[in-house]
Amino acid sequence: MKTIDQLMNLDKAKIMFDLFRDEIPEFLSYTQAIADKVANDKEELLANWTNPFLSYHQWLQISEQVNSAIKKYGKNLTKSGSLFTDQLFDGYLAIFSNHCLEQYSINKAQSPKFKLAIDLFYLPVQPINNRNYSYIVLELHGVPEHAVIATDEDGNNRVFDSRADADAEASDCQEGLIVEI
Repeated sequence: MKTIDQLMNLDKAKIMFDLFRDEIPEFLSYTQAIADKVANDKEELLANWTNPFLSYHQWLQISEQVNSAIKKYGKNLTKSGSLFTDQLFDGYLAIFSNHCLEQYSINKAQSPKFKLAIDLFYLPVQPINNRNYSYIVLELHGVPEHAVIATDEDGNNRVFDSRADADAEASDCQEGLIVEI
């Protein structure tokens, strides 16, 4: 068996399918509802879009592909863990499907253990103590698709222990975005 750090999207989705099979039909309906919202609320989403890594149009395309797979395979997705994972969690589709899993666990999941499993597999580890965070700076170069991590003279990614240092680096960029790690 793989350790939790070795699990990939397909592995995590398969475990969720196996452990919470009763949740899968409602999760699929919820995912379709989110995909419909992405398609139907274009103006609102575009006006409030803040994701530096994906454009709204990329998000729309991924959501449409996931929605199409759910429509195509229907109830078969609730019967086969392999089909479920291959159609919804392979490659870029996992970005949207994982988002839907997280939102489903917060808003709709029937089992409290489902939410715990999502927290375990998908959400970042929250610090137990008050440790200091580190920061990286992304240079967006005008569009999120061209974002790169700020590097030093040798091409190594720069990691800042101080928010003030990260702010200074970001102000030197054409369009800098600070990310807490």
